[in-house]
Amino acid sequence: MKNRVAISYFFIHGLLEFVCFGYLFTFFANKSLPWLIALSYDFIAFMPQGIIGDLHHRLRKLPLGSIGFVLVLSSLLTISLNRYLSLALIATGNAFIHEDGAIATALASKGRLFPSALFVAGGSFGLIIGQLLGTRGLSLFILIVASIIMEMLIIITSKSYDQEGDCPLFALTKENLNSSTVIIVALLVVIARSYIGYAIPIGWKKEVWQALLLFFIMGLGKAGGGYLSDCFGARKVGVLSTIICIPFLLFGKNIMIISIIGVFLFSLTMSITLGMCLSVISNNPGLAFGITTIGLFLGSLPVFIVYPTEQINVILIVSLSLFSALGLYLTLK
Repeated sequence: MKNRVAISYFFIHGLLEFVCFGYLFTFFANKSLPWLIALSYDFIAFMPQGIIGDLHHRLRKLPLGSIGFVLVLSSLLTISLNRYLSLALIATGNAFIHEDGAIATALASKGRLFPSALFVAGGSFGLIIGQLLGTRGLSLFILIVASIIMEMLIIITSKSYDQEGDCPLFALTKENLNSSTVIIVALLVVIARSYIGYAIPIGWKKEVWQALLLFFIMGLGKAGGGYLSDCFGARKVGVLSTIICIPFLLFGKNIMIISIIGVFLFSLTMSITLGMCLSVISNNPGLAFGITTIGLFLGSLPVFIVYPTEQINVILIVSLSLFSALGLYLTLK
């Protein structure tokens, strides 16, 4: 099958986020300082991914996915002993498995964005299902079984590609730009996109099916962005979708159909920034992916610190979107 590795990691990522968010919403949602717990989890899960990826670059045989599984399983088994040690373990496991999926799909991509985009998209589905079921309470048994299925898929998929091979060439960026410039622009665009993702005004999401629809559209957009970029070019897809989505995001607050069109368009750029990093550090796909996860964490920080007024939020969404479009236009071929 042409995209066998990508399809496998779509489900692996979905199972991972189902376990992690089912765990968080079952055991931590009603505790004191939930914002601090969420911030701590995101920091541990996102910030060290580049380090983990670089470690794999030096030790190619290091089984990141299986290490992540052991950490996740250890977290589930120690939740009754030490809640905060358990939180640190599952967040670290999340980081290891994310890196495993990013490296696997990049190595098996043949220079296309769609495999990595499909892998990333799987998380949206697992996240919302884990969150919704977690608020109702999930048993440890279900989370452990889901983790074991995830590990079985990791082991099976690891035999489908050359784990010690070289990453294929990604050539999305202009040749006259140095690596540092591309990485900085990609990081800033991810930070902007991360903030906007939290800041999108959505007043219509009141029912369970609407929450499911929203995350389904996000996942569809993430996967679709990679596919469309492979077909029509990353620059065209990235710049146009980033500009066109602005009115849909702003004026769809209480109109579901307008809002989800904006969310779909907004999500198309997810794999493009990864492709930018892979274009300049293709020999180390784990580090490239880790740069984007740092941006995701930094972009979410304002939400934990202070939430702006509606007027300032609108200004930020417009200005950051235009900045992102300009950055993509100037760096992509």
